[in-house]
Amino acid sequence: MKKEEIRILLNDEMKQRFDDITLSRVLGANKQIDLIIEMIVSILDDTTLSKEEMISNIKSVAYFFQETRGQNSRAIYNAIALFLSNLDEVSEYSVVTEKMRNGIQSYHEKSLNDTKKIVEFATSICENLHKIMIFDYSSTVNEFVKGLKHEMTIYIPESRALNGGKPFVKDAVGGNHKVCFIPDTTIFHFLKECDAAFMGAETIYPDGTVFNTIGSDLVAVSCKYQGVPFYALTPLMKIDVRPVYGHIRLSPMSYDFKSRLASDWDEELSDKINFEGIKLISVKPELITAIICEEGIIPSASLFEIAMNYNRKLENNLCQEK
Repeated sequence: MKKEEIRILLNDEMKQRFDDITLSRVLGANKQIDLIIEMIVSILDDTTLSKEEMISNIKSVAYFFQETRGQNSRAIYNAIALFLSNLDEVSEYSVVTEKMRNGIQSYHEKSLNDTKKIVEFATSICENLHKIMIFDYSSTVNEFVKGLKHEMTIYIPESRALNGGKPFVKDAVGGNHKVCFIPDTTIFHFLKECDAAFMGAETIYPDGTVFNTIGSDLVAVSCKYQGVPFYALTPLMKIDVRPVYGHIRLSPMSYDFKSRLASDWDEELSDKINFEGIKLISVKPELITAIICEEGIIPSASLFEIAMNYNRKLENNLCQEK
């Protein structure tokens, strides 16, 4: 189904959530999963729908996001698969809704527990560090910043193309850290002063490749050149094992930057310019010091077995739910 055909299935409040994702107003896979959950719950709460209509609407919304955002963000794809595994068309209406709500609650609890472990591992790295850089917006990285145990200097590049730096600022300041909000064009210069750099991830591959927001590769190369450790914080829910079985790797995600870069331009001029670009790229494993996940601080070269074992458990859970 097309975008507008999906959007019309939602109430006015949920249409705003839908737009937050499709227009990139809300960034980060975890944040977007939360919005998708809100949409699903709003359909569950709509007592005017029959069981068949409820199931159809949930599947339509879920499949739309699996086939769009889920193709670049495996966490979104995997989370939706878990939710849909609780959608039993044979059961009574009340049983279906109860299973869906229980599945969502279980997902939330596991997600919170995984994030807590990641934060513990990441903050342990920072025990003797004084200056760090965090790049682009990730709710996991934001929780890491809130969990830092001592006052630090935190460099936050503006990430202008998607405004990904700004969301970090509030919690960094709230932790009484010295916050330096810098133009993303000065990343290389200010990394010279940093003890380490951290980013989140949209998707990770078993070989340690990280697929993330544009600019992540610039931070990675700059860190490598200057000998600054570079870490990716991510739950294993974001593992994408498809390349292991011959699936073509993700392509850079296209995006029209006109609204971001030329909102105050004269239309006569902006209409003559091509603003097409990309908003997600891959970072090679040799540029990443370690992946910090719920299993620990894993060197990129050592991720493969952990990733494949996790995926087998995920697939088993899906089979058991069905």
